[in-house]
Amino acid sequence: MSINLNDSALYTIMVYHIINTCDVALWGVPQVERIRKVLAKAGDFNEIADLTQQSAGQYILLLRADYLYEANVVQKLIAEPEGVLLSSCDKKSPSAIWCDSEQAAQAIKLLNEEPSEFSLDSLAVYTPQQLTGGYDPRLRKYDLAHVVHINNNDKTVIENYLYDKSYKGITDLVTKWWWPLPARGVVRKCAAANITPNMVTGFGWLLTIFSGFAFYYGEFLLGLCAAWLMTFLDTVDGKLARVTLQSSKIGHAMDHGLDIIHPPIWYWCWAMGLGLSQITFINISLPVMDWVWLMLAAYIGGRIFEGLFQLLFNDISIFCWKPIDSFHRLITARRNPCIIMLSIAVMIADPELGFMWVVAWSVISTVWLAIRFLFACIVRVLKGPLESWVENINPDQANDSLAVRLFTGYPAQKTIAPLLRSAT
Repeated sequence: MSINLNDSALYTIMVYHIINTCDVALWGVPQVERIRKVLAKAGDFNEIADLTQQSAGQYILLLRADYLYEANVVQKLIAEPEGVLLSSCDKKSPSAIWCDSEQAAQAIKLLNEEPSEFSLDSLAVYTPQQLTGGYDPRLRKYDLAHVVHINNNDKTVIENYLYDKSYKGITDLVTKWWWPLPARGVVRKCAAANITPNMVTGFGWLLTIFSGFAFYYGEFLLGLCAAWLMTFLDTVDGKLARVTLQSSKIGHAMDHGLDIIHPPIWYWCWAMGLGLSQITFINISLPVMDWVWLMLAAYIGGRIFEGLFQLLFNDISIFCWKPIDSFHRLITARRNPCIIMLSIAVMIADPELGFMWVVAWSVISTVWLAIRFLFACIVRVLKGPLESWVENINPDQANDSLAVRLFTGYPAQKTIAPLLRSAT
């Protein structure tokens, strides 16, 4: 099924109405507030409390307060007039209806599973799995959503599902495997204490500056401790923003701006902290600043190839084109893999070697990205538009591929699976 919002009727103002109540707050966000935030992301919606004030002939989105919704589900549902969204759990219970306002009273009865002039047979009926799926460039993974009934017994499972969904499918090995468990506990504490994502990001900025000064003055162990804490908080702020629906343009700019700018500055500070004028590596002897310029050129070059790939090839990340590219993202010369190298070097009391490892790996990674970019250009000319391998993968279906299990929404689907099975 292919649903295109551009093919649907145009609605100047979309309205919605929430029925029933729900006393469960997921990640500290009251359910009605969560729905409002989700709809704000999904489109230009106004909430209407009194249905009698609704103009005849206008469509309205009716939602039950005791169900979990995601923006992509809502966007696809409103593209189909008179559409009914079923629960993912039993694929029978209606959770939301997009219909003409004149039908709202009967639609509410249907949502409450009361006798109604409506029947599911007379409406376009969709499961969340039918409406969602496909490649999400923002999180670099297959974007499959579920609509589940919310209750206190299942609160932890649903919160964990939302947390798992907040993770990028394709990222580095530290973010993917080291941080999820401890970060979830910290995110829970932050949500309970009303600590905002921007507060976490702001503290991360301070740690970044502290680490740079520590590296510059040769205090490598102290700087690494602060750097590792910063990388951990870099995971926490993003996950906190997504599960509590507090993402903002300012927060995005603070977070991603920092991610792009600080790594080469750290490596330069590290080189200065060595107190050397010349470094010899694999029989090549160059002034320290020459090695720094080589590192910087490789870092910028890698970022350029990533940007060009996404610009030229339908917003596909260079790391999402083929499975081999996704595996490369685990260890590519980004901050976290490079910090592992620097940490190992400090443990063996050879910080100079750590810096050279970073330089060498930056060059190797960028050369590989250049090769992949050129190959993609050839494929584009000979075979047509590129597609991400993630595009047609459905984690909701059995698949033994290692790449599918590692890089799609598999963890989130595995988390929510008990609720889906319990109703079948």
